[in-house]
Amino acid sequence: MEKNNKLMSVSFSLNKIQRKIIETIKGPILVVAGAGSGKTRVITYRIVHMIQNKGINPSNILALTFTKKAAKEMKNRVSNMIEKEDLDKMTIGTFHSIFSNILRKESHWVGYQPNYTIYDQKDSENVIKKILEDVSFNISLNIKEIRKKISEYKNSLCEIKNKLEYFDKIYKYYIERCFKANAMDFDDILLHTNYLFIRFPNILKKYQEKFKYILIDEYQDTNLSQKKILNNLALKHQNIFAVGDDAQSIYAFRGANISNILNFHIDYDTAKIFRLEQNYRSTNHIVEASNNIISFNKNQIFKKIWTNNEKGEKVKIYCAFSEKEEARYIANSILLIKKKEKFQYKDFAILYRINTQSHIIEYALKEKNIPYNIYGSISFEKRKEIRDLFAYFRIIHNPNDEESLLRILKKITNNKIVKSILNLSKIKNTTTYDIIKNIFFHKKLLNINIKTEDKIKKFFMKIENLRMKLDKENAYTIAKYTVNFLLKENEKNYSNEDFKYILNNILFYVKEQEKLKNNGDISLSGFLQYFYLEIENNNINNEEDKISLMTVHLSKGLEFSIVFIVGLEENLFPSKSSLENQFKIEEERRLFYVALTRAQKMAVLTYAKYRFLWGNRNKNNPSRFISELNKNSIDIENHNYMSLLSDVNRQKFLYKNEEKNSKIKKGIKVFHPNFGMGTILDLQDLNKIAIIKFKKLGKKKILLKLAKLTFFS
Repeated sequence: MEKNNKLMSVSFSLNKIQRKIIETIKGPILVVAGAGSGKTRVITYRIVHMIQNKGINPSNILALTFTKKAAKEMKNRVSNMIEKEDLDKMTIGTFHSIFSNILRKESHWVGYQPNYTIYDQKDSENVIKKILEDVSFNISLNIKEIRKKISEYKNSLCEIKNKLEYFDKIYKYYIERCFKANAMDFDDILLHTNYLFIRFPNILKKYQEKFKYILIDEYQDTNLSQKKILNNLALKHQNIFAVGDDAQSIYAFRGANISNILNFHIDYDTAKIFRLEQNYRSTNHIVEASNNIISFNKNQIFKKIWTNNEKGEKVKIYCAFSEKEEARYIANSILLIKKKEKFQYKDFAILYRINTQSHIIEYALKEKNIPYNIYGSISFEKRKEIRDLFAYFRIIHNPNDEESLLRILKKITNNKIVKSILNLSKIKNTTTYDIIKNIFFHKKLLNINIKTEDKIKKFFMKIENLRMKLDKENAYTIAKYTVNFLLKENEKNYSNEDFKYILNNILFYVKEQEKLKNNGDISLSGFLQYFYLEIENNNINNEEDKISLMTVHLSKGLEFSIVFIVGLEENLFPSKSSLENQFKIEEERRLFYVALTRAQKMAVLTYAKYRFLWGNRNKNNPSRFISELNKNSIDIENHNYMSLLSDVNRQKFLYKNEEKNSKIKKGIKVFHPNFGMGTILDLQDLNKIAIIKFKKLGKKKILLKLAKLTFFS
């Protein structure tokens, strides 16, 4: 009763549109939810309303998200308003985790064993690398490009054009090797779910009856494969509820298709369309600037985002002379804003288009002793020793996982023997695991000595012993046995602390699963699925008082009080590759829109006249997005500096430490990142100290060795 009262009390705080969305249950519905419009709140209240007020069986509800974080947030919010028993009956999770669970139950229909391994990007690339080594092509092929094409091929249900030369042959070998290894990559999970529903109507009917009400978050991020699964599941009852924002569709490079949300009303001709247009996150100036930007896109669902929030500060624009000065300006600005407005470091974010932009910013932050976290670098689980450990886990789970087995064999023998084992498995048309299982009978053909034979036997016996525990022991116990064996055999090569960290994570997983109805899934198989499908890399840690540095793509779904968007130059943001066509430019504009709408209180945009990037120092033009901003909502911080640089052909610029102090003399103009433009009046102490008259702040004595000045002569 208490939870029912909570739902009733919050319903009074909903506006008319939100209440209408929550109470409209039947039929196809699209909610176009603008940035910061509280879409998660609407989704969760709708779920609770369905269960408590409409009497819908929770087991008939399927809620799909794109990230574990979003699924967890949804579960947490719903759990505060419904009984635990009802929550346990619901199906809430990511696309890949939900459909992977379905495939494990129905794997025999698509020819797989239920203990299939999930290959990540690195695994896929390794498989492709081996194929290219085995099959001789007359041209040089890029492994990453091939993997990307395979992904594109699967996500468009094998209908793409402009395939690479020899693609069909490589693709054929790729699917054969994955099938033989009882392995699926991420795209296979969606592809095989489609095959399951299309080829076996009885299975589709089973899940149509189970999932009578389907809710999808971030619908604009769906690809063709996901859309087809949803269309088939919703075909019978038509109760599909999609929430998204076409203005935040930024994942075309992953296969996301913006036409899915733009054409929702065509796919479902009886669809009701609602718009959430009130922004609860940002100031009025940020909202107005964002509206103006996105209005330049032709392919969009019209909406007018508005806010009742304060007017706030205008969006600041700063033109730096170089990427070095841009970074120094950002570091100094953070210190000034933090001191003036009493913010914490964790309230700040610095967003950039590509990861390489972060390096110079890091140096500037270090110089000022500003703490920061950088996201998007190599994650813990991608490190060599951690991948080694998980190779053992995967072999215990699925001995046919050739990629993992070959990785381990290279540790206990050499590449020559590994190649011999692999070749023999092809000749005998069997698995590599079967070869090592019968190593005694194959040792002559493999030309191995007794020592190598014993190592392989010992490894095989250990794996078999651990496999026998799969049905009896939980993931943590098996992992502990595995770690102890690995440390004993390779103590010098591995960090005990790293393995302790993994074991603690597995223990946490087991304990969380034990809290679920029927003890959840505490098996090693369950943990591996959780690890590869649910764990997200580079989770933002807002508990630490540090500035967040990340690409704009990684920032989606987050919010910060103050956001710096750096490198707003043509060929960088928008990217050079996007200039090819209007469709790509519109995606870049949506990406900028996402960046700008992360800001709650203040947004600062920077660009550099000159930037060293990709091996060259280039002169840059400001990004077209700057000129597209609402002029009433922006504040160009350094007008004089911009006008001075506008005719750079007449200026000779000098970098500190790049020219001798002898070229510094009375009368030359300088720019200081904090004090602005000024003129040197006098030099003292053998040109080590300068008396500078700044236009805004008057005379100041500057120690040239420490000052971050740009000089003009």
